[in-house]
Amino acid sequence: MSDRTQFVMLLLSILAGATGWLALGLWWYREHTKTVRGIKSLRRTNDRLQKTVMFTLDKWRNQIERQQIMLAIEQEYADRLAGQAGVSAAHVKTSVRATVEQAWKSEQPIRTDSDASAEYRRGVAALEEVERYARNGEGRLAELTIEDDLRRAA
Repeated sequence: MSDRTQFVMLLLSILAGATGWLALGLWWYREHTKTVRGIKSLRRTNDRLQKTVMFTLDKWRNQIERQQIMLAIEQEYADRLAGQAGVSAAHVKTSVRATVEQAWKSEQPIRTDSDASAEYRRGVAALEEVERYARNGEGRLAELTIEDDLRRAA
């Protein structure tokens, strides 16, 4: 082979090698940007899930606290009524619960004071807000900051 042919072959092999490395670099860059976009998307989803979980835990804690208060009120009423009627507090609680459960099962309106029904409506609205956020990612929950919610839940 002549020097000229060898030179052309050398140039072609250098060009082919550079093209191969360029193709490999472009492939890596494309995969890397896909991965970065995927990670960012997962972070956004994770942030939304964390916010939803923190909101739900906060509401759950509030519900448990209210339930403890209601059980304390129930016990106090049962003790007072039992003292007046001369029966046990457990008997009073059992009979009152049976009456309320019967009204609930027969779908009769259960009497509550206006403050309790307003609190109930707020609770239902909060649950609907969580459901809307979980399904669509819309609503007031989207603006929650995770740090405040983490501090409150801890």
